[in-house]
Amino acid sequence: MGPRQEARARRPALADFGPHAQRDLAARLAIDPSDVVKVVDELAAAGYAERARDEADRRRVLVSLTPAGRSALAGLDATARAVQEEILEPLDAREREILHDLLSRVERRLG
Repeated sequence: MGPRQEARARRPALADFGPHAQRDLAARLAIDPSDVVKVVDELAAAGYAERARDEADRRRVLVSLTPAGRSALAGLDATARAVQEEILEPLDAREREILHDLLSRVERRLG
C-alpha cells in the first residue's frame, strides 16, 4: 500500500479518535511513527488534516481532521454504504446478520 492509499485508509481513525498526537496515533493504529508522519503529510497536503501545537503541552503536535477531511470522509462513507448495499442485495436481513457474525468471528481470530 502506497502513501496515498495509506492516508485514505487512516483518515477514519482521526474522525473516530479526535485530535491525537502523532506518537499516540501511531500507537493506536499499531504502525511505525515515521509512517504516521508520511500519512499525515499526505492528508495535510490534500487539505484533509492539520497539525497544531497542543495548548496544554507545547512540545506535542496534535493532528485533527479539517472540515474538508470530514466532508470527504462522509462522502466515502456514503459510497461504501451504497457499494455494500449493492453487493449484499441478494441476501435477506437474516442472511446478512449471519454473514456479519461469520466475518466477525474470522476477524477476531485474525486480530
